[in-house]
Amino acid sequence: MNVKKELRNLLAKQQEEEYFHISLEEEFAFYRDIASGNPDILQGDIANQNWEHMGTLSANPLQNMKYHHVILIAMITRFCIEGGLEPEQSFTLSDLLIRKVDQCTSQEELAGIKVKAVTAFTNAMHELRQGKALSYHVRHGIDYIVKHMSHPLSSREVAAALGLHPEYLSKLFKKETGYTLQQYILHKKCETSCYMLKNSTISCTDISSFLGFASCSHYIRCFHREYGVTPGQYRRNEDLTDYSRH
Repeated sequence: MNVKKELRNLLAKQQEEEYFHISLEEEFAFYRDIASGNPDILQGDIANQNWEHMGTLSANPLQNMKYHHVILIAMITRFCIEGGLEPEQSFTLSDLLIRKVDQCTSQEELAGIKVKAVTAFTNAMHELRQGKALSYHVRHGIDYIVKHMSHPLSSREVAAALGLHPEYLSKLFKKETGYTLQQYILHKKCETSCYMLKNSTISCTDISSFLGFASCSHYIRCFHREYGVTPGQYRRNEDLTDYSRH
């Protein structure tokens, strides 16, 4: 295959038809708007925004739109991470959305996924912008918790990893996140379990074991306290538009 020759022919054809791709600045401006967390951008026609002149990636119209949705979600994810959104949260949401794109059977369904993606990431960034900046110790504590999510973590272990007294670190967490250190550990474990509940058929017992809960009943109590529903109810009823509130 002579790629250079094919490229020249395609460029010539596009010149004849006066077809040009969307400018890089216009495309990036869309991603920056989302990463800014400005809720005003959710008032427009999100489903049809920024699609003109996006290029042909497949001769199949539905497959072509799927490819573009995957690119869209991947780019939004990286702009939001650059803007300060937690990487693990961002990539997991991205994976979830892309799997939903893969399952779509119509362009209408895809349009709905685009709206959910833009809404979820914009809301998450809005909450991040509204919140207070976290201190060095709290940020590193959160990073340690996320990286050791499957361990039966304790406040003492996290504090020891940072070279701090557990009581001191717990007070910092309470001041900056609203959770004590131990409460935050459970909060993040429950949050992580949300992804597992919606993207797998793993039982609640196995999820609780994987995340290091003392027992399945302990996991269910913590989850209910966090979200007001049981894990089973969440698995049946969770909506992506509510993601950023978890």
